[in-house]
Amino acid sequence: MAEESTAVGGIMDVNTALQEVLKTALIHDGLACGIREGAKALDKRQAHLCVLASNCDEPMYVKLVKALCAEHQINLIKDYGKVLPKP
Repeated sequence: MAEESTAVGGIMDVNTALQEVLKTALIHDGLACGIREGAKALDKRQAHLCVLASNCDEPMYVKLVKALCAEHQINLIKDYGKVLPKP
């Protein structure tokens, strides 16, 4: 109940808001997970937001995602590895 009233009430911290957005995208089959799906969605300009997990240990993946986001003016959120939902 508290989550519903927070969402309806309007005051929500960034982590909670991001979790809600990601859950909604997952429910509506609008979430691309992983480098292949993510890069494809970014390159086709199908993405509205990109969340880059902080635990990504491959520097070329990070560079690719940042470049695609910059090229297509897609917002990028970094360092939120612990709030991502499991697909």
